Amino acid sequence: MTKRHHWQDWVFFVVGLWLIVSPWVFDHTAGSAFWSIVALGALVVVLAIAGLVEHGAQEGTDFAVAVVAVLVVAAPWMLGFTGTDPASAWNAVLSGTVLAVAALWTHLIPHEGGHA
Repeated sequence: MTKRHHWQDWVFFVVGLWLIVSPWVFDHTAGSAFWSIVALGALVVVLAIAGLVEHGAQEGTDFAVAVVAVLVVAAPWMLGFTGTDPASAWNAVLSGTVLAVAALWTHLIPHEGGHA
């Protein structure tokens, strides 16, 4: 098992909260896209809390957040708001990318002494 610090969980938490509030920031509060982004953000927040609270949950948390990150990045195309709301689409792509990088950081970046 790879040793990792909790900074990833804090990134998950902050980005998850951002995903929850971002539909209001971008005034994208109608339809399935709104609820999907809010639900994905809430799921990321729950996973972040699990990673912060339970040391053994970190590997599973990383994997789960990486899967959710793919869904967040794909959401603008799956839900069809790339053309109608480009700011929200870019927000989803960038937020999902940050989640994916943080989730996979420990597993992809070689480091000495087990420190990420």
